[in-house]
Amino acid sequence: MSPKELTAFRVEADIMAGLRRVKDRDGVPLSVQVDRALRAWLKDKGVTLKAPPKASRPAPKLTPRRRRA
Repeated sequence: MSPKELTAFRVEADIMAGLRRVKDRDGVPLSVQVDRALRAWLKDKGVTLKAPPKASRPAPKLTPRRRRA
């Protein structure tokens, strides 16, 4: 079972589009992008958290999705 908590929240369409562009370009999953951004924001606010778990291996580089015409 995953140690992460499942949650749902609304995000502006332009932010989601930006997250998807980063995913397509760099292969970074949306959940990882959000986790990194929230950790940086909390650190900026002076909230200390335990260090995120280290990945056992780097994420594979994904090939871009084909777009429908």
